[in-house]
Amino acid sequence: MDNRMLRYLKERVLSPPTTLAPERRRSFHIFLRIYLFVTAIHVVFTPIFLWINVPALTALNLLCIAVNSLTILLHLRGKLLLALLIKLPFVLTLIVAAGMLLGNNIGVEYYFFIILFEFVISDLQRRYKIILSAILLGIFLIMLQWLFGLWGEWSLGEPARKMLHALNLMTTFVLITYIALQVYIVSETTERRFRSDAYRDSLTGVFNRRAVIERADTLWCQQRPFALLLLDADHFKQVNDNYGHGAGDKVLRHIAQLLQHALRERDCIGRVGGEEFLILLPDANFDEAVAIASRLRAELASQPCRLGKRILPVTLSMGLAWSNEDQLLNDVIDLADRRLYLAKSSGRDQIIAEGGEAFDITARCEAFKGPSSTEEA
Repeated sequence: MDNRMLRYLKERVLSPPTTLAPERRRSFHIFLRIYLFVTAIHVVFTPIFLWINVPALTALNLLCIAVNSLTILLHLRGKLLLALLIKLPFVLTLIVAAGMLLGNNIGVEYYFFIILFEFVISDLQRRYKIILSAILLGIFLIMLQWLFGLWGEWSLGEPARKMLHALNLMTTFVLITYIALQVYIVSETTERRFRSDAYRDSLTGVFNRRAVIERADTLWCQQRPFALLLLDADHFKQVNDNYGHGAGDKVLRHIAQLLQHALRERDCIGRVGGEEFLILLPDANFDEAVAIASRLRAELASQPCRLGKRILPVTLSMGLAWSNEDQLLNDVIDLADRRLYLAKSSGRDQIIAEGGEAFDITARCEAFKGPSSTEEA
């Protein structure tokens, strides 16, 4: 139950708004974690302020907790800069007031470094970062020179003062370490996601053309034998025309998912065109590759894509080629493409695994037919 609740909070409540630009989501996640952690720090410091027995600081600390709660709400709604600019004045007020009421050598000035760090990693434009950092430096210098102890001095004795100084120093160190760690974690996660997105087809989730060709090139450079299967969904345009592009997208996702589940673990699939997929079959000989291709067609025949109660009649035409059939990888891919063309021009819903060295050599092609998904329907 607790795990489900945490998962719900993470995926629903604490997720960035869908309208938030992708390039700002990194900042969203970093600052959300900072706000939550800093709010917890304020809560922990509440009994310390009560121990110091300065009601004004206790009230300011509770006000900061309330403002942080508002900041988190604004942040979750995508108002990142507004949330940051609302929070910072209240934190600055608490820091300056603590210095004025308690005097120097208690370590409150260390928290200026936290605010400066937040400016630096925020989405503010560079000129605003410079302006706000200069203002922060000015407040820091004024506080050091004239404001410390202006309204009062530390009255709880030297050991207590040293303890509070050590606590503020430790808290500053923990906050800076935590923020730096969150910047690293979120940046690393974001970079991994961008790398994954760069190699994935957004509609089907399989590799895109660039990624699958790169993997074919890797196998080629390693001189590792492989079969290359190029396949195309037959009469796909009719699906779009008769049922709409939403149905066409559903068919492509269904085919991609079905192919992924039917392939071996070491095989690789990518979408290379509108309804075209390229599959790499490492170490597959002729019989194995044909058997795998036949199984893929049989899988689609036995599990056709459905739109409500309607079966969408889609079959697959395939062209097979092997890495040892030509001197260049591009020529092997072209050979598979010509065999795919022959499969489609010879009636579709079949596998062509021989011939096709030229478009006019159709007599040497052998078609491997299997159960048709249309017939099954």
